[in-house]
Amino acid sequence: MVVLKWFILLFIVGIVLGFALQNQDQLVTVKIGWYQSPQIPLFLAIFIAFGTGIFLYFLLSLTHQLKIRGELSRARREYERLQDELNTLRNLNLDKELEEYYKTPPTTTTKPIAEAGTAIREDDEAGWGA
Repeated sequence: MVVLKWFILLFIVGIVLGFALQNQDQLVTVKIGWYQSPQIPLFLAIFIAFGTGIFLYFLLSLTHQLKIRGELSRARREYERLQDELNTLRNLNLDKELEEYYKTPPTTTTKPIAEAGTAIREDDEAGWGA
């Protein structure tokens, strides 16, 4: 696989050198706004434009990469916080808390079943159960 990559790279370099050698006698003037360059070979103008595009792409991808790294670090912090919370909940002594819960008498009063059933039927008639 590495050898294939080197052959592809060598092929691309050969094409670029062939392009440069065939177009070295053609001169162009580049105008950008009010700026006008001196006459330069065509291949040099194309390479400068290509290099500028690569540099701008690098700057854009760098800002995107920094944004993604920030989001990743925030997600890692949230993950660690949730892991700590989960570990804390796993380590609770539930048996002790359940024993204390069942030892204490209920604080609310309960209605007899007949009264509770009457209250449910009244709610149904009022339209709550429908």
